[in-house]
Amino acid sequence: MRRWLSISAILLAVTGMTILTAASSTRATESAASVKRNAQEAHSITITPWGPDQQMVDAAKGKLLSDPAVTKYLNGARHRLLTFEYVDQEKVPGRFAPPEEYRATLFDYSKNRAIQVKGRFDGAGPLEVTEAAHQPLPDGEEFAEAVDIVTQDSKIGPAIRNGKLVPYEPMPALADIDLPPSRVERTVTVGLMPVDGGEGHEIVGVNMIKRSISHYAAGAPASATVNSHSCGIPSAGQSTTSQGTAGQWEMVISRGGTEIWRMLVIRPSASSGRNASGIELRNVRYLGKLVLARAHEPVLNVSYDRNACGPFRDWSWQEGMFQAQGTDVAPGIRLCTTKPTTSIDTGNDSGNFRGVAVYDKEEVALISELNAGWYRYISEWYFTDDGKIRPRFGFGATTNGCVCAAHNHHVYWRFDFDVITAAENSVFELGEGNPRLIEKEVMQLRQGGHEQKWLIMNNNSGEGVVIEPGHHDGNVNKYGRGDLWFLLNKSNEIDDVAGGGSAINIGSYVNNETISRSDLVVWYAGHWNHDHNDTNSKHHGGPARVGPDLVVQKY
Repeated sequence: MRRWLSISAILLAVTGMTILTAASSTRATESAASVKRNAQEAHSITITPWGPDQQMVDAAKGKLLSDPAVTKYLNGARHRLLTFEYVDQEKVPGRFAPPEEYRATLFDYSKNRAIQVKGRFDGAGPLEVTEAAHQPLPDGEEFAEAVDIVTQDSKIGPAIRNGKLVPYEPMPALADIDLPPSRVERTVTVGLMPVDGGEGHEIVGVNMIKRSISHYAAGAPASATVNSHSCGIPSAGQSTTSQGTAGQWEMVISRGGTEIWRMLVIRPSASSGRNASGIELRNVRYLGKLVLARAHEPVLNVSYDRNACGPFRDWSWQEGMFQAQGTDVAPGIRLCTTKPTTSIDTGNDSGNFRGVAVYDKEEVALISELNAGWYRYISEWYFTDDGKIRPRFGFGATTNGCVCAAHNHHVYWRFDFDVITAAENSVFELGEGNPRLIEKEVMQLRQGGHEQKWLIMNNNSGEGVVIEPGHHDGNVNKYGRGDLWFLLNKSNEIDDVAGGGSAINIGSYVNNETISRSDLVVWYAGHWNHDHNDTNSKHHGGPARVGPDLVVQKY
């Protein structure tokens, strides 16, 4: 019989240290009891803006576009501002400070090059202007320009203008997306779907330098496919949120006068990482005590069986529309009176809101829908009064030929655990027999079914968080590369290593460093197999959500 040890027992059996003092244990019990007594009351949820607002962002964009250093670099060239990101300040134990700097990427179409600009929101100091080695993803305005070029084409244009062909955002978003601008002219892809489902489905490449159109022999780039048989729900074609749109708040969840959760919530469009990271949380506290410094999903990708399409590295900043009824309490955040529904819940791609919806029904939910080409992703977090955090990620798609083939979605959360303190955290694998201390950096596979768990524990106080794998989190394939990575926290390892293709690339982070009694980071992967053609598949033709439970202990 499997025997689970309490955290106190783990401390005594494994570390030999003292457990919680009577006073701290009593305070934790009193707080938990207060919450339980008031369980019938609705939560009180307060939202306070944090960090740069949209006015500051717009002012910074205006200044950089008119700055002499930038205008001299561009020298009158046709160009577009494509990305705008917030540059994190270094983590201070127990908190993050609001970003003071930004990083923007422009594309110079006259010289086919990407230009990166780094500056400060307060305007102090000169701008840093350099040439970037990567191709930035297109934004909504660039895609619209590409559609306009196709619409003016003498052969394709009439069918678009009379409604027989409908443009859509395909995958990949750029032809030759992995090549730097120095090796390929910037080419945005545009999907063209016949409204009657008949012949003529095509993905074309739009050369943004020459403003010309390329057709592919197979009807699509090598990593995609088009045919008369398509899967997915019809695309609503609604507008999406641009990267860098402001939306960062401190959220406090209370009940009966007792503060239960306090955290920073960052909407996907303002989230961190090279391809952003969905709804991002920072400085997460439960009953006043620190649990997580940061929690987000920096890597999102998909692989197809027998390479029928892709593989694709997706992005997590492009907020799409979903249904959320309620009141806007800050830009991009809405307190809802009924549970929000997304495209994977209803099969309807249209909506009335973009951003983060907050819904309170015993557990408090944060929900957002993301677009990445034809994919629809759902970023969610759930919080319970008894100390459980449930990150969830859902997968769907609008009509296209690729997703008819069997494929595997992979999402990778990064949890920067600061249990009570940033340092003095250790991780134990729980299972048969005594808990096992994980002393060095390592990648581990989920091999123990749903009974396999891991404990992140503060060595001094005895408080901790248990990671419980989700029932649909799946098993890794060759492309997925792993299930959990236990690493030492480093400021230059917020994302994976660039330039390694579409698969996650964090193997070099595992280098035998000691993680016992340290500042710990856990990367956790969810893998979901989707096969429309397998009628015996548990998830045949339908959506799924993956994600672990993070269960606070002894707070």
